[in-house]
Amino acid sequence: MMTDTKKIREFGWLEAKQSGGAVFEAGVKQSKEVKAIRRIAEPLMEKHWKDSVTNLHRIYKVAEYLYNRKKRFK
Repeated sequence: MMTDTKKIREFGWLEAKQSGGAVFEAGVKQSKEVKAIRRIAEPLMEKHWKDSVTNLHRIYKVAEYLYNRKKRFK
């Protein structure tokens, strides 16, 4: 007689097991941060890019600063 018992596991356990847990969490956090910075940079790029890589780097630095400033306590 076989008893079929399923283990109840938390959401995302397989990804954490396969990727090394902390590495997975850090990757997700970094991915969300980069995505937020890109969202901030998008309207700035439309206005100020002018096909210059130097301007592109400056825009991303400004967007990163604005993102970090938004997270600060007031």
